[in-house]
Amino acid sequence: MKFDHQTTWIIAADTTTCRIYQATTKPYELTLLKELQHPESKLKDIELTSDRSGRYQTGTSAQGMYSQESDPKEIEIDAFARQIAEELNHSRNKNEYEKLIVVAPPHMNGLLFHHLNKHVNQLVVHNLKNDVIHLKEHELSEFLRKNLEK
Repeated sequence: MKFDHQTTWIIAADTTTCRIYQATTKPYELTLLKELQHPESKLKDIELTSDRSGRYQTGTSAQGMYSQESDPKEIEIDAFARQIAEELNHSRNKNEYEKLIVVAPPHMNGLLFHHLNKHVNQLVVHNLKNDVIHLKEHELSEFLRKNLEK
């Protein structure tokens, strides 16, 4: 991975955390710019929903219950992917980066790319479907070196 004079951002994300790094002019040296957290994605379904289903009554004597349409945890994960995409678009609008490297596990990666707009998508130069959020900066640098020099 050779970095030219264009500003390159690397995002490492999972369902609860996203770290945005900037690649420096030194090969594989990263600077942490910001970290986004979404602790709601860690909550159990029961903590994300009310205790009881909603109820309704029709004009007749019939009544029923509203059912849960989607997995509450999945809704939170999708909301976090949208938040990351909005952050990337906002920063792109301010010309804060010119190239983007995305590193996220397959499911989060898919959700993220679903929410990225076409302008941000055009700046993606590498897309790695790996879970690296647990890595320290020097370990992430080494991971990128190994995976981008192939």
